[in-house]
Amino acid sequence: MQRVMRDTITSMGSIAALDAKISLVRRHLPPNIACLYALPREGSGSVIEWWTELGGQPILSTDLNPDQKRLLLDNWNQHQHSIAHLTDELQRKGDTQAADDLRSLMGEPEPQQLYSLNGTPLVVRWDNLRPRSVAPVIPPAAPSIASAPLRRRWWPWLLLALLTLLVLLATWWWLWRPQAMLPEAVVPPHAAAQLPPVELAPEPEPEPAPQAVPEPLPATEREPQTAPPVAVAKPEKVCPKPAPNELPPQFVVVLDTSGSMDLNINTPRNEDEWYGRVGALLDPSDPRVTRLMTKPSRLDVAKQSLKRMVANLQPEIDTRFMAFQGCTNVGDYGLFPKSRRGALIDGINGLRAAGGTPLAASLSQAASRVDGRNRDAVVVMFIDGEDNCQQDACAVSREIALNQPRLKVNVVNIGQNALSNCMAENTGGRIYVSSDAAKLRDMLQQASKEVSKVPGCP
Repeated sequence: MQRVMRDTITSMGSIAALDAKISLVRRHLPPNIACLYALPREGSGSVIEWWTELGGQPILSTDLNPDQKRLLLDNWNQHQHSIAHLTDELQRKGDTQAADDLRSLMGEPEPQQLYSLNGTPLVVRWDNLRPRSVAPVIPPAAPSIASAPLRRRWWPWLLLALLTLLVLLATWWWLWRPQAMLPEAVVPPHAAAQLPPVELAPEPEPEPAPQAVPEPLPATEREPQTAPPVAVAKPEKVCPKPAPNELPPQFVVVLDTSGSMDLNINTPRNEDEWYGRVGALLDPSDPRVTRLMTKPSRLDVAKQSLKRMVANLQPEIDTRFMAFQGCTNVGDYGLFPKSRRGALIDGINGLRAAGGTPLAASLSQAASRVDGRNRDAVVVMFIDGEDNCQQDACAVSREIALNQPRLKVNVVNIGQNALSNCMAENTGGRIYVSSDAAKLRDMLQQASKEVSKVPGCP
């Protein structure tokens, strides 16, 4: 938790009522939407303080450039559509109180209310958002009650009159149409007697003319008897263009940088479990520890595979990158578009292994950064084992499957422990297991194409 601001403007109200609205959002919508709203807490001097559970540096929207501000507001408006859809659904189900509570969270934030936290919106004082300027919907004019019986009384007779008129017009046209309108092959009745009778017979088929057999030509003058085959151009693959309003999938990569990632890539499971229990307490110069730390390490293989996967992503896919920082924190390094992929690869090269394995916390935080409900999202977890920070990653993935059905978690298991594969199984993702960097690189190169909306297209 970190404090965003002390609010000396807003008077102290019912924090419990505000928390109840946030709980309502968390119950019905993905975690990333609840994280848009800062949490109110009572500070010293009965002043409201606004806090957030996310890490990173909050930046006030007035300090952003116009492009950054526009992207931030676009992100905010996308999430507002999700809340509006849920509000309508609750209203239809008769839960008017919940719909009204959610409706109070909709609106346009003032510049002093809107922050950017890792590129996503964060709003304070959200209990008094500015209502959106929406043009009123004017219902169609209701039909006059007095005129309804009149229309019902006369329209059958009017329809009958129109049908009668159409029949009369068709009869007149057929009996009295002028000759100019007749086709050329039709002869008027008064001229038919002047023509001699014509006996019709099927036209005989012409006999095929005898073909002269040409004398064979010398080899140098002989012409080909058949035309050369015509080369048919093979149709090129047409890559369909995405719809203008179709957004590419959101993509998050989480890299395990726990201490066990320094182990050799071929470390057997029993040695891995032994090191997890007592290895960190031993002298690094212990022969058994030294043998386990020989190159290439698990982190080396993960870095090679990850860098290759990032380089092969489609240009329109932006990559959010996260890495472990012990059990107490998950490092969010931000969103990297195609123009910054080189910086991302350089940053991956500089990472070192240390600390615990907060799988559940990192997965939960990665899911909070994407939609996964109205927009596709993919999270790739490069890991070597299970969570050792007293949390349940399988339970987190089951919750994601319920609340964010369009979010898939792919697990790249560098180690020998398969207990964390449940994250992929519960969300419909893929599992990649290999101690060979080349094989893992090829598998992930294919997997990176699945992130694109148009696989196989440039």
